[in-house]
Amino acid sequence: MAPEYPSKLYYSISEVARIAGVKAHVLRYWETEFSTLKPRKTRTGSRRYRQVDIDEVLAIKGLLYEEGFKIAGALKMRRQAKKKAREVVVQDIPQMDFGFGLVKDEAGKMGIVKEELKIILEMVRQLGAKTPEETSQAALKAKKGKA
Repeated sequence: MAPEYPSKLYYSISEVARIAGVKAHVLRYWETEFSTLKPRKTRTGSRRYRQVDIDEVLAIKGLLYEEGFKIAGALKMRRQAKKKAREVVVQDIPQMDFGFGLVKDEAGKMGIVKEELKIILEMVRQLGAKTPEETSQAALKAKKGKA
């Protein structure tokens, strides 16, 4: 069962040591070995652990103390876990469908894009927005009027 501790934004090293059940010098050593464990430091150098840091400490402790990994093995396991987590996040991002369907050649794809852009331009014109050419012509007229 996970230890009970108050929910805060930042925790001191002594609080994290108490939560994890290890000594503070062990946490400092783990920081040198595990690049994934980087608590923020104040101007005076005091460590401020966030919840993600505590989760990392508990994961490292589980690998070292409960599963019996050495430092190198635990490092490898944490790297693999982080890589899997990134892959899951990337897979969850939906990809845009441009509707190319079975169009294989670049010219066909460019034709579809041009047609879609023409439709968008027409919609913008209907809304009363000016095209870049109209905007630059209006700017030239205004400039000539001031001179």
